[in-house]
Amino acid sequence: METVEALRKQVRALHGFDLRQAFAADPMRAQALALTWEDWRVDVSRQHVTTETLALLRAHAEAVGLRGWIEALFAGEKLNDSEGRAALHTALRQRDDTPLLTGGRHERRNIIADIRAAQAAMRVLAEALRGGHYRGAGGAPIRAVVHIGIGGSVLGPHLACDALSAAGDFDVRFVANLDPEALHRALRGLDPATTLFVIVSKTFTTEETMANARAAQAWLQRDEHVAPHWERHCIAVTANSEAARVFGVSEAQILPFWDWVGGRFSLWSAVGVALAIQSGWQVFEQLLDGAATMDRHFREAPLSGNAPITLALIDWWNTCFLWRRERVVAPYAEALRLLPMYLQQLLMESNGKRVRRDGEVVDVPTVTSVWGGIGTDSQHAFFQWLHQGTHAATVEFIVPVRTGDTPCPGLVANALAQAQALMRGAEDKAPTDVRFCPGNVASTMLLLPRLDAWQLGALLALYEHRTFMEGVLYGINPFDQFGVELGKRLAQPLRAALEQEQPLPPDTDAATLAQLDYARRRQ
Repeated sequence: METVEALRKQVRALHGFDLRQAFAADPMRAQALALTWEDWRVDVSRQHVTTETLALLRAHAEAVGLRGWIEALFAGEKLNDSEGRAALHTALRQRDDTPLLTGGRHERRNIIADIRAAQAAMRVLAEALRGGHYRGAGGAPIRAVVHIGIGGSVLGPHLACDALSAAGDFDVRFVANLDPEALHRALRGLDPATTLFVIVSKTFTTEETMANARAAQAWLQRDEHVAPHWERHCIAVTANSEAARVFGVSEAQILPFWDWVGGRFSLWSAVGVALAIQSGWQVFEQLLDGAATMDRHFREAPLSGNAPITLALIDWWNTCFLWRRERVVAPYAEALRLLPMYLQQLLMESNGKRVRRDGEVVDVPTVTSVWGGIGTDSQHAFFQWLHQGTHAATVEFIVPVRTGDTPCPGLVANALAQAQALMRGAEDKAPTDVRFCPGNVASTMLLLPRLDAWQLGALLALYEHRTFMEGVLYGINPFDQFGVELGKRLAQPLRAALEQEQPLPPDTDAATLAQLDYARRRQ
């Protein structure tokens, strides 16, 4: 493709590129390589690009039909082609009732009507709990909710509840790990008579989730007043209502979760009911509003001013052309402490693939490894590695200028200083001096006026759209996750061997046999 060849030439033209020289040569670089949107500043001027690079990247976006892919996403086409499904998470935050029809020619269904019905049920549940009207089996009002899930069924809600906890006044806790200690810790100090479990699993067969659900059920049944009607203390969020009913959850206690919503894109569905319970329905609606506003920007803004597309193109450039293998995320807000973990799943589970949609093997790295931590804590941890280590990484700063209603100049100053230091380095020292920092480290700066539910919704939607666009650029499907399923299949015979001493398949490798023997003898 001509645009790819032009970008390869651009790599050669930028050989030896130095950010300090680029800023010295172009006094307008900071303005030319930054976008503004809804009082945000999205600054990519410290990336290893020029205005020509961005022009070439946008030309490539046009050449691969990015606009067509965006319209296909919002129209509900089956972009998850390996599983024959649409990826309609954007419909969950559509703010008007314009019908959106899905299904075959003879099975057309308006999913917006389904979404509104689910949202009404979520609101009723949240308001009943918050108002003290939802009563447990013994007649006492529910005082705490424990959300049980794994992966996308828990990471988004946990992040949102943690980020917006200042606006919350209801005790909501989260459990994901199969380790029994996770549930034990979540239940500490709780009373079965006043506790409600929200069990989230699309299939209602997910091993980790169902193991924790069964343990929660046993905990409820140990209370003599709760035991006769323990199901009163369980809400299921699932696409498999039959399995939930078999487990014991009544139809009235089931919230829907559709197969056209991927787990890591599901916060906006009933999966996010924990936020509505913790902080109120209005806060959940503000989260949807922020995401919907980002959706409109993504769909309508020209390439030159489109934040998700611009960031996706730079991510792709760094990965495929500059071979930057690591992306460090540094949110300078305590409220966003869970964001790096959330993004690990969103980005790496979506685009950590090796086969394209056309069946060909990808011949470039498909996604960088993503990790990070909150500032200023991380300045006393891995920032040393960024400043003086030998690996090439890009850094992404997310900086709300205000923490709640409180300005935090010290926090903002530290974020800006770290980005500046990564670029400038300490070149006044000799390369053999232990104080030498080479600088020229690429970074992006996302400046937000504050962090509230609206801003958080917009931020998470921004990352979702970037992830989708990167998948398009790689030519892969970001909506499946077959690699996740492989290990789960292999775990089944190993668990049977540990619990029931069942024989293992004859092709089991020697290392696994030795490790299993060790575990057996110490159970």
